[in-house]
Amino acid sequence: MPAFKNTDELNAVMELLWGTIKDDPGMSSKLIASKLVVRFVYREPEGRLTVDCSDGKTMLVSTGDTSNKPIIEMFMKADVAHEFWLGKVNVPVAILSGKIVSKGPTPKALALLPVIKPAFPMYLDIYETAKKKIASCAE
Repeated sequence: MPAFKNTDELNAVMELLWGTIKDDPGMSSKLIASKLVVRFVYREPEGRLTVDCSDGKTMLVSTGDTSNKPIIEMFMKADVAHEFWLGKVNVPVAILSGKIVSKGPTPKALALLPVIKPAFPMYLDIYETAKKKIASCAE
């Protein structure tokens, strides 16, 4: 069974997750210092999430299409993203095997993996909370 029923559910989970990361000074300060713009492009269901830290002062998180030009793009199935946040995906291996396709300076993206690792134990609660929220909105 897929982790996400549709794009709305995927967006709800990712927005809540990245909002949590943004609100955590330990994670967000290091991401902001990177000055990177990273776009995640998901399929099955389709989705896009952009994390823009380009000004070195703030982190902007947006779903859908944006005019922000990414420095790094990561392409994957939404289920691979779900497994990643559960701590079950070795990103270098996933890139080598083609489960994740990276465009741009991949070493810069890999260097940020330890920064976001504290979000892994939070993810399951975030996932369940966002899914419940979107389900109650649909009723």
